[in-house]
Amino acid sequence: MNAKRRRYFQYLIGERQGEVLTLDKIEEDEGMIFVSFKDKSRCNKDLILPLNNKNRINQLMAEVDSPHNIWTFKEEWEGRQKEETAKDSDGNVVVITPAIYGKKKKILIPPPRETIGFTTTFEKEEDGDQQSFPDVPLFSTAAQPDNDNPVWLMLSKAKKFDTKIEMDIIVSLPAKALYNVIKESFEDGAEKTIEYIISNLDDQKIKDSLRSSLKEAYEDVSNEG
Repeated sequence: MNAKRRRYFQYLIGERQGEVLTLDKIEEDEGMIFVSFKDKSRCNKDLILPLNNKNRINQLMAEVDSPHNIWTFKEEWEGRQKEETAKDSDGNVVVITPAIYGKKKKILIPPPRETIGFTTTFEKEEDGDQQSFPDVPLFSTAAQPDNDNPVWLMLSKAKKFDTKIEMDIIVSLPAKALYNVIKESFEDGAEKTIEYIISNLDDQKIKDSLRSSLKEAYEDVSNEG
């Protein structure tokens, strides 16, 4: 009987970049699959690049076949520019082009050799696992004016007042555990998660909830004026 092959995972970004961890177990929590390691830490499987896959998108880790065949890293300057000077007609040195220090960017280099004969997954992969955070407006279409409607005409010409409206709305949210993983793993992860949720809100549900809240606000006798 063959011994169970050990599986190794390497951090690609973050404070632990370069560290290689050993698999302890794969577990499910709140409907998500987590890869747990011997050091008691864990990572959502959707944030792990599969073995032999070099096309990293936004993964936090990658599976590697051994601690000796791993990703490496190098730093390059991005946007850096040297200062250029010249002498003017009086012989004084003047700056023609100011120096731009730029910033260092880390380049990820895949393992030099592939692992032959191994393909590993955590569960059946489905299309669309890689999610982006589209920047789209909350309401995709604006209401068209109805110039034949006297109510519409009257309201469109009336003075408006900024008013606070309380509104209850049912929103489909990802688990808090996944939110925390993204927040800790990616730059502006919390903000990108919120933008993703907002961009995927059902416009009709929002409008229905607002419609109900507006009617309650106008019917409330305490708000008469």
